[in-house]
Amino acid sequence: CLNFTTLAVSNGPETPSVNEEEEQEEQGEGSEDEWEQVGPRNKSSVTRQADFVQTPITDIFGGHIRSVVYQQSSKESATLQPFFTLQLDIQSDKIRTVQDALESLVARESVQGYTTKTKQEVEISRRVTLEELPPVLVLHLKRFVYEKTGGCQKLIKNIEYPVDLEISKELLSPGVKSKIFKGQRTYRLFAVVYHHGNSATGGHYTTDVFQIGLNGWLRIDDQAVKVITQYQVVKPSAERTAYLLYYRRVDLL
Repeated sequence: CLNFTTLAVSNGPETPSVNEEEEQEEQGEGSEDEWEQVGPRNKSSVTRQADFVQTPITDIFGGHIRSVVYQQSSKESATLQPFFTLQLDIQSDKIRTVQDALESLVARESVQGYTTKTKQEVEISRRVTLEELPPVLVLHLKRFVYEKTGGCQKLIKNIEYPVDLEISKELLSPGVKSKIFKGQRTYRLFAVVYHHGNSATGGHYTTDVFQIGLNGWLRIDDQAVKVITQYQVVKPSAERTAYLLYYRRVDLL
């Protein structure tokens, strides 16, 4: 379980900086495709897509996000990026639920200090939306925060998460809102990975898993396995914090 935890977190959709996207555009390297799209109100945008090699793992966990850069008097620049996990920033005091974190993920943000090729500083903004939803959605609650001094702290706060999660249309890219039906954006929780302890450099991992044969939940702590209730899975606990949430699309159950 811990090995897969490491795999899932290391392959999260860390959206590149705007400068990185600019460098990719200039160099034209990699396996990216590029095309121009005309959207609503005849607004055009240049779209690039980076993809992963298709495997059984990508078929199960792989989705796509759309990162759009907005600059005045310029065409929108969009990049489609693959992801295995959605990394959710939970630092803000306003974020108390998974839905709060998802809404924060897609909020439009200003990017400071961006300069053009002519070294002129311009105002730009960026927004990330969900382009393609995977059969299994893994949500990574970013509890380990790196400090400027090089240290790392763990965020110990309760984040509420539902058993049934609906990805609202507001989280989707404009071009796919009408194409993804409710059943294709509704998920059911089937596993939670917890981190125990207050330290970011140590601690212990356990997991709760929904077992289909039992039609119920199991709590796994090393060799110890016991039956628990659904309420025990979602209720807050002082001794552990949810770290990874695994959801399965209900239209595929």
